[in-house]
Amino acid sequence: MELKISILLLALLRLASTLENTKEEEDAEEDDEENYSVDDYDYGDYESATINSDIDLIAGGSLPIFLAEPVDTFVVKGKPATLHCRAAHALQVYFRCNGDRAERSQHQDFVDPRTGTRVVEVELNVTRNEVEEYFGRERFKCECVAWSGPGQIRGQPATVEVAYLKKHFLSPPYSLSVEAGRNAELRCMPPLGVPQPKVYWLKNGTPLETMTSSTPVSSMADSIPNDVTAANNFVQTVDGHLILGKAELRHQGNYSCVAENIAARRVSEPAVLTVYVNGGWSSWSGWSDCSTRCGRGVQKRTRTCTNPAAMNGGQACPGPLTQRVECNPSCPAVDGRWSSWSSWSACGPDCSRVRRRSCNDPPASNGGRPCQGKDVIVESCSMDRCNALGQDDPRVFKEATRAIDNSNIQALWITVCLVAIILAVLMIFVLRFLRRKERMGALYGIARLDFRRPEDLAKSVVSKNDRSVLSVDRRLEQVIDESNASRMPRSCSEHHYDVPQLSLPSTTRPSPSSSVARSSCRNSQRGKGLSDNEEGRSSRSTCQATQESNNEDDDDHDDEERLGEDDRSHEDSGGFIVRAVVDDQGALLVVPEVGVSMSISEGAISRGRRHALHLAVLGDDSLRPGLPPGLTLLSAIVACGPNGIDLVKPVILQFEHCAELRTGNWELSLWSTDLDLETKSNNSSNSSTSSSLASGSMWRKILTLGGEPINLPGQPFAQLDHSGVLLVTESPSVYAVAGENSVIAPGLAVKRICVAVFLSREKDHIRCHLMEDTKAAFKLVVEQERRLGGSRIDHGALGFRAGGSPLRIDLEDRESGFVERQEVPHRRIWSSTRTSVRRSFRIEKTVGDLRLSFELRVCQCGFEEHALFLRIDLDLMKRNTSSGKRATKSESSIVLRGKNSNRSTESIVPRPFRFSKTLRRQLCQCLDPPSVRGNDWRMLAQRLQVDRYVDYFATKSSPTEHILDLWEAKHQEATALADLLNHLRLMGRVDAANVLESRLGPWI
Repeated sequence: MELKISILLLALLRLASTLENTKEEEDAEEDDEENYSVDDYDYGDYESATINSDIDLIAGGSLPIFLAEPVDTFVVKGKPATLHCRAAHALQVYFRCNGDRAERSQHQDFVDPRTGTRVVEVELNVTRNEVEEYFGRERFKCECVAWSGPGQIRGQPATVEVAYLKKHFLSPPYSLSVEAGRNAELRCMPPLGVPQPKVYWLKNGTPLETMTSSTPVSSMADSIPNDVTAANNFVQTVDGHLILGKAELRHQGNYSCVAENIAARRVSEPAVLTVYVNGGWSSWSGWSDCSTRCGRGVQKRTRTCTNPAAMNGGQACPGPLTQRVECNPSCPAVDGRWSSWSSWSACGPDCSRVRRRSCNDPPASNGGRPCQGKDVIVESCSMDRCNALGQDDPRVFKEATRAIDNSNIQALWITVCLVAIILAVLMIFVLRFLRRKERMGALYGIARLDFRRPEDLAKSVVSKNDRSVLSVDRRLEQVIDESNASRMPRSCSEHHYDVPQLSLPSTTRPSPSSSVARSSCRNSQRGKGLSDNEEGRSSRSTCQATQESNNEDDDDHDDEERLGEDDRSHEDSGGFIVRAVVDDQGALLVVPEVGVSMSISEGAISRGRRHALHLAVLGDDSLRPGLPPGLTLLSAIVACGPNGIDLVKPVILQFEHCAELRTGNWELSLWSTDLDLETKSNNSSNSSTSSSLASGSMWRKILTLGGEPINLPGQPFAQLDHSGVLLVTESPSVYAVAGENSVIAPGLAVKRICVAVFLSREKDHIRCHLMEDTKAAFKLVVEQERRLGGSRIDHGALGFRAGGSPLRIDLEDRESGFVERQEVPHRRIWSSTRTSVRRSFRIEKTVGDLRLSFELRVCQCGFEEHALFLRIDLDLMKRNTSSGKRATKSESSIVLRGKNSNRSTESIVPRPFRFSKTLRRQLCQCLDPPSVRGNDWRMLAQRLQVDRYVDYFATKSSPTEHILDLWEAKHQEATALADLLNHLRLMGRVDAANVLESRLGPWI
C-alpha cells in the first residue's frame, strides 16, 4: 500500500513539474528583458551562477540544477566570444541563441565522486559574423537549456555584443591658458564605444595620478573639493573631465585624454596647458639724491616688475616704473671774480691803446657780490709810435677807406647792368621765336583741306546690282617716310597747296582734333585675283573723303567727328556708387550691375560708432592709371572709403578681373591712389577742379602678387580665382589690378577682352567697342551708348595676347561676301587710357527691298584660330527698335547690413550674417590650435581655396576668423553653409561640424 502511494505521489510530482516548465517556455520571450537587464551591467563584476553546497545538489531532486550559467560577453576584433554552462542531474545540456538551438557547442560530462551526481558542461563560441548578421529587434542573446527525464530548465540569457571604440573623440581637450593660482578645466568627451570606455589622462605621455570625484561637472565648475592636496592637485569627474584646483608652473605640459576599453585604446591630440604669471611690482627703492647740488632738480625712486616677473604671456605690471619728485636745495652765494686781462690793442689814431677783462670767473650768483674795479684800462702809446704815425695819419686812413667803398659800389653796378643786358637779349630771342612759330602755323592752318567729291562720280562707281554702300572712317596709323612715299598712290588733294596769308571762308568749323584730311577712293574686292571689270561689278563702296587725326590720344576713336562736345562730356563722366551708414553690426555693400561688393565684418567698426561708407566704380577715363610700359589694366577702378577711416578689422573688396590665369604667364600687381570721392563729386561741375583732381591722383604699386612682404603692418592681402579678386585691406582707398607678361613663365599672357557691337541712333553706323571683359567695363560702355542713343546688337569675349600683334576687325556682307577690314594696334588695347577702344563702320542702304545682314569677325593677327564671330542683322534691329523701346529694369544697388544700420539706398535687402559671434568664436576655438594631423585652420584655408598666401593668416590672432570672413564675402549662394559643413567633415573635424550643425540645424 505504501508503495502505491509513493508511485502516485511521484506521478503527481512529475505532472506538476511538466506544467510549470510549459508555462515558463510560454512566458520566456516576454520576461527575459525585464528579468535580465543588459543595459545596466557592470563588465567587471560578472560572476558565475553556482549552488551553495552539496546538500543543495543532493536535495534538488531529479530536475537539473545549473552549476554555472553564461554571462554577458563581447566579441573583440576577430576573437570569438565563449559562453560556458554547467548543470547537474541533466541528461543533455545545450545553448539556444535567439530562439534557435546552437549545434556547434562542445559537450563534456563526468560524475562527481563525492555525490555521485552526473555533471554536464557545454561551451559555445560565438563569432563576429554571427552577431553582425543578426537583425532582430533585440540584442544577440544565448541561454543555456538543461534537460532530464522529469523536465527541463533554462538559465538567464547572456548578451553577446561586438566590442568597438571609435577613433574620433566627441569633444577632445583644447589648449588652455590659465593664471597661476586659478582653477582650470580640461574637458574630454570620449568616442562612442561598447563597452563604455574608461577615461584617464596623460601628462607629457605619462599617466596622471588623479583623484576621482563623483560630483558632476556642472557643480564642479564653481567649487573644488577640500580634500585636494598640494601634492595631487587634479580631480577627474565622472564625465571624464580633468579639473585643476590651483594652477602652478609645474602643472604646465601637454595633456592627452585616453579612452580605453577591451576593444581599443584612443589617445586625443595633446592640449597644451599654459600657466601664465602676471607681473608684480617689487618694493620701491629709496629716493635718490637731488640731481643738482643747488637749485631746481629732481629726485627719483624705482621699482622692478620681478615680484613675480611676468611669464608665459602674463600681463606686465601696471603703472610707472619710476617716480619723480622735484627738489630745490638752497644754493650758496658766489662772489664774482675777474678773468685775466686781455692783451693790449694796437695804437689807434688818437695815440692810445686799451685792454679789457670780464667778471665771469665765476660770475656773481645767488646774491654774491659783483667784481670790484674797472673792466677797461686805457693808456697812451709811447712817443716814438705816435711820431711814426704822423699828423696826417687819420686823414690817410679815412681816404683809404673811402676809396675801397667806392670801388665796391662800382663793381656792384657793373654786375647788375650785365645781368639786365643778358635778360633783355634772351627775351628778344624768345619773342622772335614765338612769333615765327605762330607765323609758320598760320601758313598751314587757314586753308580747308576737305575735298568734296561730286555726286555724279559716286553714282558712276556704284553698279546696279549693289544693294548697300559700306565705308569706313580711319585714322592715319603710320608715318610715311621718303623710301615708300614714291610707291604710295596719289591722294586726291596731293596738288592742293595753301597760299600764305590767304584766309579762305569756311562754312563748317573744323574738328579740333583733325588737322589732316584725305580722300579714300577705293573699291572693295571679293578676292585678290579679280580683274578691273570684276572689281567694278563687285564694288559696294563710294569714294568718300574722311577726316583723320594725327593726335596720338585720339587715334583709337574713328568717329570722334560724329560726336558733339556734349556727347564727349557724357563719355568722360560715369560710374556707379552705393552709400550706407554702418555700425559695429557690419554690412555688405553690393553694386550688382558691375559685380563689385564690399563686406564689412561684424566688429570691424568700433562698438558705439557709426561711419558713412561708400563703394563706387569710377568710369572717368582721366582717373585711369598711367601704367609703365608693358603693363595693362585688368580690372575696374574700385573706390571704397572714406579714406583714413579707423577700422578694427579689415574690409573685403570683391571685383572682377580679365586675366586668363590658366596659362600661368601673368605677373600681377595691385595699384592704389589717394582720391577724395566726396570732393570730386561736389566739384564735378567745375572742369578745372575735376581736371586737377585727375592730374593730382598719383598711382603707386602697393603689392605684387606672389612677392608679398612678411609681417608688414597694414599689408593688404589679395586672393584671386579665375574671374574675381578678393582684396582684404585695412585702408579703404581706390584700387585696381594690373599685370604684365611674366619673364619667368614661358608663353604669352592672355587678357580677356569684350567685343561689343552697337548701332548708332541714325542707324547708319556700326560701332565696335573693345574693352576689358568685366561687368564694370561693359556696363560703362552700355551707359555711354545709351546716352548717345545707340542700340546694342551683340557682344562676346576674346583672348588678347601679349607680344605686339595687332587686332583685326572684318565686317563681311553675308550676301555678296564684301569685306571691310580695320586693324587696331596692339598698344591701343594693351595700354589703353580709355574705357573702350572704338572702331566704327558706316552702312548705307542703296536698294530698299534687300536685307542688310553682316558677320563681324574679330581676331588677333597670328591667332586666327581663336577668332570671334558675331552676326549682325540690321533690318531685324530696326524693326525691334521701331516697334518701341523695351523698358529695361535697372538693378538697384543693394546694401546688406546689420540690424542697426540706416537706410541709404532705394532697395535694401536685409539679411544677417551667416555666423553669430558665439558660433564664430566656437569655430575659432576648434580650428585655431595647431593639430598634429594638420586638420586645423591651414587645411580649412586649403579646402576653401583661400590659401594663396597663408602667412597673412598666420600673423593674425585668430586665423580662422579671417578665413571665415573671407569665405563669407566670397560665397553668397544658398548652398554655401552645406558646402562648409561637408568640408569640415572631410577634414575629420567632427567637433567643428557638430558645432555648426547644432547652431544652424541639420537641414543646412
